[in-house]
Amino acid sequence: MGLFDSIVKKKPAEEKPKKSVPVKEVAPAKEDKTQAPRDVDVIPLEEDVLAREIVKPQVRYIKKVIVTSYSDLETISTELQNGNLVLVDLSPLEVKPDILEKVAEQIKGMTAALGGQVAKVCKNEIRLLLTPEDIKLAK
Repeated sequence: MGLFDSIVKKKPAEEKPKKSVPVKEVAPAKEDKTQAPRDVDVIPLEEDVLAREIVKPQVRYIKKVIVTSYSDLETISTELQNGNLVLVDLSPLEVKPDILEKVAEQIKGMTAALGGQVAKVCKNEIRLLLTPEDIKLAK
């Protein structure tokens, strides 16, 4: 009698197994040994589609607005509130410096009130880039 014989009990040869109800055997699933084992659980398709809908990236645009009067300020405000970047062209107002100064102050105040930022784009021309609250400019 060896070491393992005392641990594993053997059935006596004369004892016959009891008859039991036949059980239908299920074939074991074939394992694909070519793929490496996965550490991450596979997400069912429905959950994956749902996750994409929840974390769907927001589409943003860069809109160009040529300012000719005070009425264009409403368009700029609407675009900033929608989360779009706005490229403002103030060159038509160069012939009217007093209106240009007032419009520029209105744009700066409106952008600051919405939490955005303003940056001058061109050195020679009067063009401004306005960003919404969640986009910051590195200066």
